[in-house]
Amino acid sequence: MRRNIWLKNVTTRLLNCCTLAGVVVLTAVISVGCGERENWLEAERPTEVRLIEQSSPSPGSASTGVEPGKVVATLRPGETARVVAVYHGQDSDGFKVQLADGTEGLIMAGDTFKVVSR
Repeated sequence: MRRNIWLKNVTTRLLNCCTLAGVVVLTAVISVGCGERENWLEAERPTEVRLIEQSSPSPGSASTGVEPGKVVATLRPGETARVVAVYHGQDSDGFKVQLADGTEGLIMAGDTFKVVSR
């Protein structure tokens, strides 16, 4: 009788420890696996990165107040840039990107790159 009670207590404690360990491991896996992935643009052809110039949007327009400026860099095929923001303009869309050297610029939406997640 005493042995059965002892065995039941040991089994319950082991089960509780295993359950706790399982919850901790599951929480860690979910938190790492469900982290937000970053979007990157990968150039498929030479892709211009332009300065971001601020403009004053006219009242009632859907403009973002952002316009492309002069070319500051050109990505070669296979080079990547991290997407920082996406702009939707009235005439075109663009991606604010950060290059490996820290330079930020605007890549206009087109077919010279593909979006990849990391």
